[in-house]
Amino acid sequence: MKKKTKNNLQKLVVTAMLSAVSFVLFLYELPPLVPAISHLKLDLSDIPALFACVAYGPWTGVVIEFIKNLLELIFKGVGTQMGFGNLMNFIVGCAYIVPFALVYRKMKSTKGILLASAAGLLSILVVGVGANYLVTPLFFKFFLKIDLDSTTLWAAIGAATLTNLIKGVMLSVVSVPLIRVLLERLRRYIR
Repeated sequence: MKKKTKNNLQKLVVTAMLSAVSFVLFLYELPPLVPAISHLKLDLSDIPALFACVAYGPWTGVVIEFIKNLLELIFKGVGTQMGFGNLMNFIVGCAYIVPFALVYRKMKSTKGILLASAAGLLSILVVGVGANYLVTPLFFKFFLKIDLDSTTLWAAIGAATLTNLIKGVMLSVVSVPLIRVLLERLRRYIR
């Protein structure tokens, strides 16, 4: 019983720490790679959530994504996006980390980490298109009082998809070697 309590406490502390790190990384935006879509945010705040997903399971990463976005809303306010950016960040972040963790935890190998990265990248693109198709018109209609025509909607989805592609590639490039090194070194401490 004591070992289970210790493991739960350890998981709670690590989740809190990784949520804080994720929030801090969320505050530091990377300069836009495509100036035409500079309003879409690029950051590396999904890496702590991804690490938690791989170490403890997908739900831990989802909790970190939620806490990160909630903290950003609390500290920065809803702003001009009325929480839309946070909702999309949560959806897209989870779309990358959950498939990544599920594939990696199943295979736990070098090949597995590459397949996990590909699964996360594919998922971030597919889920991003679907979420933008469903949520973007509602945001424009109810908060900006603008009805989007089909051409404008698909242009917005295309810009968001390009951003998600860049973000997915960045996450893969940074997280694949990081996870390999960190998990091997911390394996005996993380249960």
